[in-house]
Amino acid sequence: MSKKHSEDKRPMEYVIDLKQLSYFTHVAELGSYTRAAEFTNVAQPVLSRQIRKLEIDLRQNLLIRHGRGVMLTDAGKILLKHSRLILRQLEQAQEDLSLSEGKLTGHMYLGLPPTVARTISLDVVQAFKEQLPDAHLTIIESLTVNLEEQIHLDRVNMGLLYNPSSSPTLETQLLAEEQLHLICGVDSPYAQGRSRIALKDLADIPLIMPSLSNSFRMLVEKEMQKLNLKPQIEFEINSVGVIIQLLAKGMGAAILSRSVLEFIPQSGLLTAIPIEQPALVNRLYLAYSSKRLPTKLQVKVRQILIDICQRHFPGRDD
Repeated sequence: MSKKHSEDKRPMEYVIDLKQLSYFTHVAELGSYTRAAEFTNVAQPVLSRQIRKLEIDLRQNLLIRHGRGVMLTDAGKILLKHSRLILRQLEQAQEDLSLSEGKLTGHMYLGLPPTVARTISLDVVQAFKEQLPDAHLTIIESLTVNLEEQIHLDRVNMGLLYNPSSSPTLETQLLAEEQLHLICGVDSPYAQGRSRIALKDLADIPLIMPSLSNSFRMLVEKEMQKLNLKPQIEFEINSVGVIIQLLAKGMGAAILSRSVLEFIPQSGLLTAIPIEQPALVNRLYLAYSSKRLPTKLQVKVRQILIDICQRHFPGRDD
């Protein structure tokens, strides 16, 4: 009498390629193959092919393409949750191994707003070369609102943000306070006979300002709204560098930090008039995700940033 073989009920075994997992995570978080290709510097067809292999190995559809990019399937959402942990653990393991050799390694993605990037980037790179020669640094220059989102999505490890929103998943530390000024040419009619200017009087001055997503602009709008006023925006330009060039040529006025005067090659072209009643104070915070413990590299970089900001923004009273 032949013996009937029972059905094999052993759990299915998966062999996951870490590179494929990393590609999947980037595409899932960035929402499209195009953005992921730009971020990873890997050709779009390669990303697509590797993720398809991952789907075949796992016997699951992970992503659905649509006109604006991709969306996660239920299986994709589950895998993304675990892939973030796996890749973070791998990064931690690599760091622990390097520490056993007396080195700090890893890749730091640091986000800086444009004015801050112009002020401290040179010092940050120099500090990395001297103190962290075995670590890699990528500086991402963008507006605070974009950097905050990228920290939440784990695309940026740490950032310096102006007036970030309050969030339980964002750890922040106040580093500096800057009073905003009316910046204009020394010969501008708005500068004549003025050593300071009341906030309410700014409503009569046509301004060159960044768009509403900029922290300076949001602060100005918020404080003027309290006085039932609105700023008079003549031009919206999302480049502080271009705004400075226009001001230096006498083509208007703007509300910015006084530190922008450092970016003018010829001194004496612009003047900074303090704003009062009330003063407009922009606050710069060090920010990072509270969802996981920081690596030793991140702890070291945090201290480097604090030291650099104390040198460049000495006006804050602790």
